Amino acid sequence: MSVLMIEETYALSDACPTIQKLLKAHIGETRFDQWFAAPTQWQFADSTLTIRAANAFSANWIRTKFSDDLRRAGEEFLGFPPTIIIETSDTPAAPLPRAKAIESSAPATAGAIAETCLNNRYTLDEFVVGPTNQLAYRCACSVAEQPRKQFNPLFIYGDCGLGKTHLLQGICRRFQALHSKKKWLYLTGEQFTNDYLESIRLHRTDAFRRRIRQVDLLVVDDVHFFMNKKHTQEEFLHTFNAMDASGRQVVLSSDCAPRGIAALTDALSTRFCSGMVARIDSPDLPMRLDILRKLAARRDWHVEDILLMQLAQQPVASVRELEGLLLQAVTAAEMCRSHAFDDSSHVMQSAIRGVQDRMNFSTPPGVNRIIQASAEYFSITPEILSGSAKSRVVSTARSIAMYLARRHSHMSFPDIGRAFGGRNHSTVIGACQRVESQLAESHVISWTAADGIRHQAIAEAVHNITAQLRRR
Repeated sequence: MSVLMIEETYALSDACPTIQKLLKAHIGETRFDQWFAAPTQWQFADSTLTIRAANAFSANWIRTKFSDDLRRAGEEFLGFPPTIIIETSDTPAAPLPRAKAIESSAPATAGAIAETCLNNRYTLDEFVVGPTNQLAYRCACSVAEQPRKQFNPLFIYGDCGLGKTHLLQGICRRFQALHSKKKWLYLTGEQFTNDYLESIRLHRTDAFRRRIRQVDLLVVDDVHFFMNKKHTQEEFLHTFNAMDASGRQVVLSSDCAPRGIAALTDALSTRFCSGMVARIDSPDLPMRLDILRKLAARRDWHVEDILLMQLAQQPVASVRELEGLLLQAVTAAEMCRSHAFDDSSHVMQSAIRGVQDRMNFSTPPGVNRIIQASAEYFSITPEILSGSAKSRVVSTARSIAMYLARRHSHMSFPDIGRAFGGRNHSTVIGACQRVESQLAESHVISWTAADGIRHQAIAEAVHNITAQLRRR
């Protein structure tokens, strides 16, 4: 892949105003004026775009929210992504890495290959480990430290925002640190597909194959992008077979298990399952609290633990959503302080109450949705949950579903009772009171799920079902 030349119609002296114009088109005039207009300063020199924000908070916000947009705008002007430095006048930040252009003929001693920028924060040391992701994390460390020793490929899957990309990029970074003479390549399923189709168009498939298959570690994120793409699947199967035969490591990720990827050929699905398949689930409450602490510490935000706990208890199921909640709360508090409001913890409390209000359902879930989600969570059918069965797991699931229906659907007790097989209102009232009491006592429930026996705090089950309802 060669670096594109800068178009003659632009002069480098036009870099800042041109990139500003392109950025404004990407993010909108209002957001641009809020974060990038004066007193923010711009400078471009030696393929490096430096942005000096008014304060550390603004610099952190720009770095977190707009790094990709800045790279994209810079690439539209230059033909390649510039190095980006975001700093304040007194505290410079580290440069954000620029994508490296490589030639397919690079010798085996060329070292690491990175066609896609890696996020500076995505290291294995920064990954918060808990019971819901421990297996995937240990497998990631094993592959990075001793590739091919135990399994090939490593396939990590889970819902969006749970840390799959973090783990995959962390593997690349640790592999690079421990095996500096070896080459690695990180790319997405979409990038693999687009590069393959482009090589066909340019009659350069041999060069494409050499470039992909020469690396010692191939990491492909979001391979579910291959669904319904027959020719891409065939090419990737040949790629995997060639790399496996030559003793090279492959790491993959997807939003679902290999057998769950729609329209995936049996041959490729079998290959995906031939190594280690590790699942990542939503973080539990202690993990969510730990994640929030780490996020706050990384940005040097001083947030009391009691306030972080309030955020951790919100009905979100992903790390990405947690980060968004923290940003919303801290931003709201910062805005209050900038307008000379009280600088005490109750400013943050007020901000968190605002976050809680925004976390409410915009459209209340119907009782049938609540029954369906609760039944799925406890591995039973909606018919059993609404029926006459009285086993412990069914009774627990039914009580939680009634509690959620009362809390989120705004239905009356008699209406809820009718929806649950014609039960009377006193049964519903009793179920809601029982769940509230168990929540207050941190009661632990047990049941047999598809993947074995689970033991979980009832608060965690309520949280997870609510999060699933929000995503439907």
